Amino acid sequence: MIWVLLSIFLLYGIIILGFALKIKRAGTFSQTCDTATTTFTVIVPFRNEEAHLANLLESLARVNYPKDSWEIILVNDASTDNSLEVINKCISRYALTNIDVIDNVRTSASPKKDALQTAIHTSKHQWIVTTDADCTVPANWLNTLNAIILQQSPLMVIMPVAIGTTVQPSFITAYEQLDFLSLMGATAGSFYFGLPFLCNGANLAYDKEAFTAVQGFSNNNHIASGDDHFLLEKFQEKFKKRISYLRSPDAIISTQPQKQWKKFIAQRTRWAAKSSAYTFWFSKLMGILVLGVNLLSVVGVFYYAFAKAETQSIIIMGLFIKLVVDVILIASEASFYNRKRYLKWYPVVMVCYPFISTYIALRSLTTGYQWKGRNYKK
Repeated sequence: MIWVLLSIFLLYGIIILGFALKIKRAGTFSQTCDTATTTFTVIVPFRNEEAHLANLLESLARVNYPKDSWEIILVNDASTDNSLEVINKCISRYALTNIDVIDNVRTSASPKKDALQTAIHTSKHQWIVTTDADCTVPANWLNTLNAIILQQSPLMVIMPVAIGTTVQPSFITAYEQLDFLSLMGATAGSFYFGLPFLCNGANLAYDKEAFTAVQGFSNNNHIASGDDHFLLEKFQEKFKKRISYLRSPDAIISTQPQKQWKKFIAQRTRWAAKSSAYTFWFSKLMGILVLGVNLLSVVGVFYYAFAKAETQSIIIMGLFIKLVVDVILIASEASFYNRKRYLKWYPVVMVCYPFISTYIALRSLTTGYQWKGRNYKK
């Protein structure tokens, strides 16, 4: 039995190491295009985001793309703060002429999917690009996206997201950075493996006609989150060869760190809660494998003191495999995202990671979560 458990760590190690090697071989996308051929609708759902909208809109005002080739649609999801006042001030300050603010039309149990669907119905352009209100975008974001669309003719483009840095790193900010780097590594690595199973709605683009062809968010709009993951699964099924990954520093969007454990755990619980509805076999495999490795790591630590010498050796081997392949993948992503300074936290973070990750996974199976001031039951 103990050798079967070790084989789980070996399978995990092979896959994660494979991700890292594929990423290294792929390199980065560096093509440019002088002609703004593709037209974009950037959609930003928001609810009570007065603290973040000014930064987002300032970054959008700096986007280097012809104003007549893209538009911004902000979707107000029943905000009760001063979000609208902040938006109006920014529109005036930055002379944003290609922006519209609309109200969310609720039709399902998922406010965000409703917001996206509402905006897509009124959008003018060929490509939909989604981001979040607590993000900032780079100046060449749409230029780089246009270049890969013209070069590769995809129908969906997965793009990178980074957690914003803090002046004084703490354990929680370091934990969140390293955890997110591992997710971004799995996102890129699985794509280059030919089995994309992760993406982030904070930086995702897709063709509007293709969105309609896969019936949008139908069949999963009873689940509050997952506007990104379930859409990827649909594109994976119908347009498998038409998905691209834009690995370019000019495409990296920055999102706000959580900073508090309560908010971090609530966010990760929300992300994990949708895993039971995955349909893509590789998504299911990775979900089970990651949970299994983390759970076995926790059990192994406690069981070590009572185990026989042979079993202790196997426990050490399993933990060693996990620690080594994880650091290889995370270090690769830390270099790409310019987050190397957080690697010094890796030893302490990785000791705690299996315990925190297992807690969040089990919590997502048994309890609900709060999101944007709303409670969602399991």
